[in-house]
Amino acid sequence: MNANKNTLLFVVLSMALLGLYYLLMGRATPPPPKAPPAAVAQAPASVPAPVAASAPVASTPSAVKAPSTAPGPDARLELENATLKLAWRKQDGTLVQAHWKADGTSFFPEGGNDSLPFLGLGGAIDTYFEGEPEVRPVAGGREVVFRNSLGDQLAYRVPDAGDVLDVKWSTQRGTHLFLVRKPLDVRSVAAAARVFTLQDKGVEAHTWASIMKDPWYSFVGGKKKPLPQATTRVGIDAGIEKNRPAQTFYFAAIWESSRMPERDTERFPGYHVAPASDGTFTARLYLGPKQAEQLAAFGQPYTQVVDFGFFGMIAKFLFWIVRTIQRVIPNWGWAIVVFSILLRLALWPLNTKTITSMLRMKDLEPHQKALQAKYEKYGSDMQKKAEMQKELMAFYKKNGYNPMGGCLPMLLQMPVFFALWSALNAVFELRHAPFIFWIQDLSARDPFFVLPVLLGASMVAQSAMTPAAGDPMQRKMMMWLMPAMMVFFFAQTPAGLCVYYLTFSLVHMAQTWWIMRTYKSQPVVL
Repeated sequence: MNANKNTLLFVVLSMALLGLYYLLMGRATPPPPKAPPAAVAQAPASVPAPVAASAPVASTPSAVKAPSTAPGPDARLELENATLKLAWRKQDGTLVQAHWKADGTSFFPEGGNDSLPFLGLGGAIDTYFEGEPEVRPVAGGREVVFRNSLGDQLAYRVPDAGDVLDVKWSTQRGTHLFLVRKPLDVRSVAAAARVFTLQDKGVEAHTWASIMKDPWYSFVGGKKKPLPQATTRVGIDAGIEKNRPAQTFYFAAIWESSRMPERDTERFPGYHVAPASDGTFTARLYLGPKQAEQLAAFGQPYTQVVDFGFFGMIAKFLFWIVRTIQRVIPNWGWAIVVFSILLRLALWPLNTKTITSMLRMKDLEPHQKALQAKYEKYGSDMQKKAEMQKELMAFYKKNGYNPMGGCLPMLLQMPVFFALWSALNAVFELRHAPFIFWIQDLSARDPFFVLPVLLGASMVAQSAMTPAAGDPMQRKMMMWLMPAMMVFFFAQTPAGLCVYYLTFSLVHMAQTWWIMRTYKSQPVVL
């Protein structure tokens, strides 16, 4: 096997692993059929509304008649602190939206003409509040209180600054409080958004699509997934990024409950909590970024919600290295450049062996072709082909050439590549991180596609520098087809990944030039 075949094998393996990665990350979810938004018209979120035929159907409780003093279903109360801008539905005290004030990012989908609305977080079940909610000052912040004449009271304590709300529910009727509601239709949440529960050491997470839709492999018995096992820590992915893939979520909404929630009962789909014997229930609600320091301040187990994907352990380690570099060089883009150079230097001996092997193959190629020509007269005789392969491998061994030696460095790069991609799509610190000139967000794609084009050009130049061994047509295909494919691929990936791979490629070109300059051919042993 010559060096070009090794490269072709690398391309095939890369594409296969990329497809597997997309599958494992839930990116292949097809869009659901449309359903009329009128399915929830005028229904309070605390009472499950009629659903479209495509949505899961649950038993609906008998409707509770709204008192004449109850606000309408569209009435909202808005309140903000230094960190968040919050909105509740007055009718049932449900938190329906939160905005990150630093850049205006919405936590939850707003719904539209082709989707059902997001049902919100919290909110009393089968309960209507009356009159206007009370907003009163308390130590360190303000408190929003919803009440009715039945003695029900739902209070949210909002700090003057910060992203943690204290919640208290009081009732004498034993009425439950929702934590996370199961959507009526998957379109009301981003398809790849996850719902998760946390143990002290471990997270169980599923996408809403996998919970509400039959998997594409249902024809072999695949089934929808249940909601994760209930724990006192329940949360969902949040953060609707503008001009980004729906699969990118840099925020989370997480409950820490004083009581164990019930999960997905027939009457109330989702997570809900019964009050204690004294009729009360308390919880904390985190509405903030998936940033290790802030999550750890809320509680150490919550750091597990940062989803690094299939190569999670590698991604965490790589991000630790990049963050360490960034503390010395306070620019994430240059930190990625330095990281790429350090990684290339770490792989220098292996890559040197690969390039030397390619040069050695150029010396051996005439003799290899002569040996293959010797057996051409036997056509497709498998026995003779086996003899030829045996003789060829013996020839390689005499000359210290390993035809598979060039594959190892390429294979070692793939986990690093996918792990860095996961980090760029998961780590809040890299969100909106500027680099230089037109690259003002390393986690978004290059707006002018300059980096992908430069990367493609570097690959063409690298192929031109590589020793010309193997089939000329195959070499020509690898020289132009692979760069074209990679330009198209990198045009859709975060700019930070382009910075990494471009730097990696440029260092490789410099290493190839140096080795070719200093290489001395060795005699061929026959």
